[in-house]
Amino acid sequence: MSKPFDRGDRTYYVSDERLRAFKALTPEQRLRWVEELASFLRLAKVSKKRPITKRT
Repeated sequence: MSKPFDRGDRTYYVSDERLRAFKALTPEQRLRWVEELASFLRLAKVSKKRPITKRT
């Protein structure tokens, strides 16, 4: 039996180019980016709770 997924055991690679692009954003643009990401994550969490129904 496999052990449960440890949510803290994740890695994500971000290229230097992507880091430079984020660094070049204004504080307002960074905040907007964070808000959009949070909104996306909330939507993903909600859809995960509801069963997927097939539309015909």
